[in-house]
Amino acid sequence: MRIFKKQKQKYNSLAQDIRMYKIPLKRAEEIIKPFKDKWIYVKLISNIYSKYNDDTSQSGMYSKFKVRNIYFNDSSILIYGFEDSDRLFLSKSNLVQTECSNELDEVKLIYQEKDIFIEIYIKMYLPNMERRLHEIEDSKNHLIITEGKTDWKHLKNALFQLKAEGKFKQLDIDFFEYENEVQMGNDVLKRICSYQSLFENEKLKIFIFDSDDKKINEEHQGHDYINHGNNVYSLVLPIPKHREATPLISIENYYQDCEIKTEDANQRRLYLAHEFDLTTGKHSILENVYTPLVKDKMENNHIIDNKVFKINDKIVYKKDIFNNEKKENIALSKNRFATYILDRISPFDTISVQSFELVFDIIASIFNDYYHQDKKHDVGEEISPGIYLEKHDNHFEVLSIHGSCSKKVALKIKEATHVSYAMKLSNDKRSVLLSLQFQNEEIECPIQISQKFLGFLHKKAQNKFNRIELHICDEDKNYISHKEIMNDDLCVVLIKGIFNELNN
Repeated sequence: MRIFKKQKQKYNSLAQDIRMYKIPLKRAEEIIKPFKDKWIYVKLISNIYSKYNDDTSQSGMYSKFKVRNIYFNDSSILIYGFEDSDRLFLSKSNLVQTECSNELDEVKLIYQEKDIFIEIYIKMYLPNMERRLHEIEDSKNHLIITEGKTDWKHLKNALFQLKAEGKFKQLDIDFFEYENEVQMGNDVLKRICSYQSLFENEKLKIFIFDSDDKKINEEHQGHDYINHGNNVYSLVLPIPKHREATPLISIENYYQDCEIKTEDANQRRLYLAHEFDLTTGKHSILENVYTPLVKDKMENNHIIDNKVFKINDKIVYKKDIFNNEKKENIALSKNRFATYILDRISPFDTISVQSFELVFDIIASIFNDYYHQDKKHDVGEEISPGIYLEKHDNHFEVLSIHGSCSKKVALKIKEATHVSYAMKLSNDKRSVLLSLQFQNEEIECPIQISQKFLGFLHKKAQNKFNRIELHICDEDKNYISHKEIMNDDLCVVLIKGIFNELNN
């Protein structure tokens, strides 16, 4: 049954989606506004009404991106992503219906222009881990990457508060913000740190580890931070004065014990290991409160954010806690605690962030090192004019292509989101001619054939993590941009074609 009519519709007069309910436009704006800094899925379905019969043709498209900014004015709705191509502009005068889901995580807008009706679905979306980790690699600004999903929330709030006090205003830096879609931990964070240090980074990538892993602590012992090269740095959370007696800390220990114990509106809070008896798991002060999680050799300041139970029955041994069917979990999760702080929810908005100055003092030192370092760096062995081959300890190789062009073209290359490329042998079979196309601009790079270059091509065909990077300067030799190129399956096809031609 066709729901669209040819004439202009009365607002919210169309049949609604079975999963949703109709809402005023202002309410839709209120729901969309918190989508800022979130990933969204946008689906557009075009329904074209025919003047000559009752048929409606339909087409659709969709996109997924992270929202940078959302603007509303009297005439328009504007949603911008972090890439130039990620945007959605809507004229309010053409909207005829707005709906939302029961969970308030999706909004549907119906847009009419003459005989065309467009259904626009905007839904919060949880990207997979691979897509999220690409954000680290492709970051356009200095970036802090933390060990846990709560760490960045505490640090982001602390930096905001400290900047409001006039401190650390020079630190223009973003945080890698993630939730359950990325399973980080110190081992994963260390691997990502090592991987990022293999390749050139225009901006800082700073990896911050909790101070609760002895092996990582030993690696950083005696150093405020480690410079891994290529603008990649790491540090361990420095120990605030009030934790010097218990130096194995997580980020929550930057707050005082009384602040850690702050209760939310439901009387839930975090607990510390020293509050409980090791044998019975009973809380030392609170009546009928137990946890089975305390154990020997656990740090006194260890945070317990789960399995703290209210039990009215008498408990003699910790094992009895598990067997009790009437237990009620009264703990506040670390993630909820961090979210309360980041969102400035009372009474968590009064918790002090002064201890975090220790962290940002170190980050300020890293910025100082970044701005005063010699920007000339070892780019490997020159195997052809402007072409360098750099080998790393883990057997990966990076082929760096350095070139210059007009500033106008260099900026086009920097802004390009897609690079087309082709490879072929020169007529004398002494060089490989690599051509690259960016936004209607084309550059050609001749690379002399040598055993080292052929060896790299062979490795590249076997493993895409052997990278090809393009570095562009303008006519005045000012460094403009760098980007990885040729990291898809087409590269393997072209390389095999080069080898086939050489063998013929």
